[in-house]
Amino acid sequence: MLRMLSSILFVGLLSSSVSGVEYDGEKSVIFETKYDVCVIPPQVDDAIAKGVNVVDVVTAKKLYDQKCNFYDAREKRHYLKEHIKGAYPVYFDVSKAEYIVIQLPKDKDEKVLFYCYGETCANSYEAALAVRKLGYTHVYWLLNGFGEWKENKYPIEAQ
Repeated sequence: MLRMLSSILFVGLLSSSVSGVEYDGEKSVIFETKYDVCVIPPQVDDAIAKGVNVVDVVTAKKLYDQKCNFYDAREKRHYLKEHIKGAYPVYFDVSKAEYIVIQLPKDKDEKVLFYCYGETCANSYEAALAVRKLGYTHVYWLLNGFGEWKENKYPIEAQ
C-alpha cells in the first residue's frame, strides 16, 4: 500500500508544475497538480455509515427532476465554465481548511446533492459530510460526478 501511495505521489509530482516563493529568507515550494484526482479517494462505505446517500447518475437525475438542491464542489474556474443547471458552488476556505456551502436551504429536511469531478475526487464527499454534520437529513453524493452527468446529456449551464 505504501509503495502504491509513493508511486501515485511520484507520478503526481512528475505531472505537476513546481514553483517557489521566498519570504524573508524562507523558501516555500508549491506543487500544482491536476485538481480532478485525489491521492486518497473517498470511501463509499464511510459515507454511508455517516448518513450520506451515495447515488449514481440515473438516481441523481431523478432527484434533479424532483427539485433537489445541487452543489458543485469542483474548482471555481470549472464551475464558472460549466456546471449542472441550477447548481450552487461549494468553496474550500483554505484559511479555515473547510468547505463553505453557499445557499443551503433553511429546512434541514430538504434534499441536497453534492458532486465534483468523479469517483476519484473527495471534494463533494467532504462537503456532503460537512453538511450532514450540520444536521441535514437528506444528503446525497453523486459518486461519478459532473463528467458522467454531462456524458448523459443531462442539463448543464455553460458560461
